Amino acid sequence: MGKALIVVDVQLDFLPPDGSLAVAAGDEIVDRIAELVKDPRWCVVVATQDWHPVDHISFAKNHGLPEFSSYQYVSPVDRHETQQATLWPVHCVQGTPGAELAPALSESLQSLECDHHTVKKGYISDREYYSAFNDIWNDHRTELDGLLRKHGVNDVFVVGLALDYCVKNTALSAAALGYRTTILQDYTRAIASDSKSMCNLKQELVQNDITLK
Repeated sequence: MGKALIVVDVQLDFLPPDGSLAVAAGDEIVDRIAELVKDPRWCVVVATQDWHPVDHISFAKNHGLPEFSSYQYVSPVDRHETQQATLWPVHCVQGTPGAELAPALSESLQSLECDHHTVKKGYISDREYYSAFNDIWNDHRTELDGLLRKHGVNDVFVVGLALDYCVKNTALSAAALGYRTTILQDYTRAIASDSKSMCNLKQELVQNDITLK
């Protein structure tokens, strides 16, 4: 029974003090995760990266709207299917410093003896991604599931940024694909960390058989 660690989007644009979409206190977990990746229980470690083109649909600037505006996405495959979402500041643009992994994490990954990979997501301009497995329409899928199955993974542990967006959605996808899924809360930080938001998040995880510990 293989165990995998998925480190979600620990990139400079998501980190204080200078990230364009910094998650509050996100910098507090970088060194912890850099140590966690060295844990011998992992048969594979996967780091994910938002990797957006400059014309990505999630950027408020590309719609002429204020950052953090609510926006209704229309599926590029089925024009009758819509989802309400948030438009973000420009972040994690391909090849820019802000898209790079935090240096401490990058160094730890390079020193690993176990198999490790980087999976990019969000590189198709007309669709948003939160999960590291697939876009929000579950139409385009990354190579992540294939990597985990190649290593015989049964248990997935998810850490990184942000707990209430890409970490949560990566965990939801993993659980839906049949992996026993755990989020390690001390190795995450959320965008909305108020008590009501956290209560709703925990309820959603319980309903989807995801452990938060």
